[in-house]
Amino acid sequence: MKIEQLIKSLTELEKLKTVERGLNVGNRKESSAEHSWSCLLIADVVLDFVNEPLDKLKVFEYLLYHDVVEVYAGDAKFNNPEEMKLKQEKEEKALEKISSFLPNSNRFQKIMAEYEHRKTRESEFAKAIDCIDSCVRNLNDEKASNKDGFTESLIRRKYEPHVSKFPITEELFETLMKRLVELEKV
Repeated sequence: MKIEQLIKSLTELEKLKTVERGLNVGNRKESSAEHSWSCLLIADVVLDFVNEPLDKLKVFEYLLYHDVVEVYAGDAKFNNPEEMKLKQEKEEKALEKISSFLPNSNRFQKIMAEYEHRKTRESEFAKAIDCIDSCVRNLNDEKASNKDGFTESLIRRKYEPHVSKFPITEELFETLMKRLVELEKV
């Protein structure tokens, strides 16, 4: 392996810290890197409450890489139909670009394919955690309101298919949604 290829990979992937998401952290937008870290933390805590054996390392790999394509594709907000129309195409191009310089591109592509197609229970759990994280962030976002376009029905339509696959994530989601509605954040 060439050291220059490794440096290129590390400097490009580090750019995930600069990708803004739709939710706020204090007086600024959350970055995709912060979202990935938060997903890892939530997964680590919640895994103890899953009633089936899951490979923690696989869950962590999915969550670590699940939004890396946003380095080039950006974050698509699911309350914006125009962004969502372009999401798949932009992410596929970003995946190709990242794969072109990563020294471990075969492993990266395999992780991304398993996650995107929910080929494993671990990838299903990781997706459920991805959904839970956004609800937690929204709960903590003092600026969030039901005027942001993220309605309860939109969030349910987007997240329920994923969170419902595990009793703990389903219960967490329902409790979080109840609180978000009470606080008029959705």
